[in-house]
Amino acid sequence: MSIGWELLMTLLNGLANFFLNPLLYLFLLFIYLHYRRQMIMERQLFSVRIQSPFVQTLRSIGMGLVGGLIASVLSCGLGMIVRIEDVWMLWVIAIVLAVIRLRFLCLAYATGVLTLLHIIAQFFPNLAQIQGIGQVWQWLLEVQPLPLLGLVAILHLVEALLVRWNAGRDASPLFIGGKRGRIIGAYQLHSFWLTPLFILVQMPAGTGVTGALFPGWPLFAPDSASFGLLLIPAVTGFSDLTQTMTARRKAKELSAQLALYSIVLLALTYAAAWVPLLSLLPALFAFAGHEALGVYSKWREEKLSPYFIQSSKGIKVMAVLPQTPAEVMGIRAGEIIIKVNGIPVREKEQLYPALQVNPAFCKMEVLTYDGEVKFVQCAIYAGNHHQLGIVVVPDATTQHFVDIRRASVVQLIKQRLQKLKIGA
Repeated sequence: MSIGWELLMTLLNGLANFFLNPLLYLFLLFIYLHYRRQMIMERQLFSVRIQSPFVQTLRSIGMGLVGGLIASVLSCGLGMIVRIEDVWMLWVIAIVLAVIRLRFLCLAYATGVLTLLHIIAQFFPNLAQIQGIGQVWQWLLEVQPLPLLGLVAILHLVEALLVRWNAGRDASPLFIGGKRGRIIGAYQLHSFWLTPLFILVQMPAGTGVTGALFPGWPLFAPDSASFGLLLIPAVTGFSDLTQTMTARRKAKELSAQLALYSIVLLALTYAAAWVPLLSLLPALFAFAGHEALGVYSKWREEKLSPYFIQSSKGIKVMAVLPQTPAEVMGIRAGEIIIKVNGIPVREKEQLYPALQVNPAFCKMEVLTYDGEVKFVQCAIYAGNHHQLGIVVVPDATTQHFVDIRRASVVQLIKQRLQKLKIGA
């Protein structure tokens, strides 16, 4: 039987088992509830629904399927053949790390720790004979961490692509406490994607598929002789906050940083696959490099000035509500409304009188994020002049905000806020 036919049969069997896996439906429920909590927070802050959890979940599935396909092709094509036992150990370590801090749930941290434990176990192999810890020590001795590190690099590369593709569309506006005690605007970028993943797993001798897809394959597991395909449901996600730029620009920066991190990690892992003495380098970089991404992002946010604050040039837009005249006109977050119907506006209280000058039509001069002036216009139907559909940045009258210094990402979403109408 040819390799291609065996892989096809394995693929069809994996698909059948995939839809019977309860984790698939738990992940879908988790993603939907995450976006639903986000919608509830938006309603509590702004009295409107800015995002639709159903649409966001569908987008998560669609984008995740594409991302999972890319990750599967890359990981299988590069020959990242993993052991099932190593995958289970990886998840155990990830859960333990998540108890310490939620952001450590990322597999980059767990894989780095597992690799370090494997290296330590090699220095003290006799501990495998000790009753109690001997079995665990033996598992650590048998770990093959390099394919896992390569898989982590591929997943982060796909995450970078998804972040760039999403372009901050799932971001939620917030009011937070800034320096000097004033309230400023910010965006919470927190997205998840369902990414079904085909991975190559080692099989016992005499079972599975044997042979090489091309000379020199597999690149990241040169000692593997027999393998099979396993389809697993997985969730890819990221979280960050920006108060110094728009969500779109922040997503673009994060995407570039994640891509660089994944490429360096992949290169270090490939080098260690052929020079085992270098195996410590990708393990350290997986942990320290990922941690450096968060440190750098925080440093950038502290270095730059807040962007979503009042402007002397006009009314700065914090967010645009869907299916409103503002969205029809093409107004975007971060832009500044300079004139309405020819009347200069500087504060949100001046907006409605300017709109009523022409109750049937609205013309605006808007300063874009890049500093260019654009002209937009839209029909305003009778009785709807008060529903332009924008949320403006906080001003001196704003009193309620989210205290991000005391809230984790999960607590931030769950935090109950007093309902308050903000914006125009």
